[in-house]
Amino acid sequence: MRDNFKCTQCGKFGVRLEAHHIIWRRHGGKDTITNLATLCEECHNKVHARVITISGGTNGFRDRTAQRTMQGKTYLYDWLSQVAPLTKVFGYQTAEYRKKLSLPKDHDADALCIATMLTGEVVSYHRDDFYIINFRARQTRRQYHDLPKKGKGRMRYQVNDKLDGFHKGDVVKVKGKWIKQINSIYSNGYLAFSRVKGEPGAARPKDCRLLRESQTAM
Repeated sequence: MRDNFKCTQCGKFGVRLEAHHIIWRRHGGKDTITNLATLCEECHNKVHARVITISGGTNGFRDRTAQRTMQGKTYLYDWLSQVAPLTKVFGYQTAEYRKKLSLPKDHDADALCIATMLTGEVVSYHRDDFYIINFRARQTRRQYHDLPKKGKGRMRYQVNDKLDGFHKGDVVKVKGKWIKQINSIYSNGYLAFSRVKGEPGAARPKDCRLLRESQTAM
């Protein structure tokens, strides 16, 4: 990210990139961002063959941002490994496998490739087999409408925040068929979802089964 996803020596991009230790680890070099440089495989081999030399990394805001990003990824990997067996793949591997399967360049296609790359399992790509869960806050920060209503004073902005144990952001199965995420709760007692052609835009709580609770704190 700091080096704009390019080789710092030849400027190549869209190829396999590697992190090179400017002060080699065998010489006491650390894994800090300032001691790392982005190189393509060819330039990396030349550096270790002493055909070319590089002097030093960069300092400043971009270094600190990259360092924090790597620390966050390490924390995420550690946390996920406690939940289930974890295997990591590189972005270029995903891209090559996606091209091999002739899949579109979409996030869900990438997810399918990552899930099946190491097993070789063949899973047909069809958008009807996917559902997307977006962030949906249970409660907005806005507490009141901007202007008071005549004779009523200030009115609360969000009146219906839960209904029969369901909250905004919950993922539910509607009538045993459709997987939906609750967008809002209507005053008439219906749970509302994103509108998809051929699927219900709202349903009563009795017709819904909770699959996953919203993770947003109240």
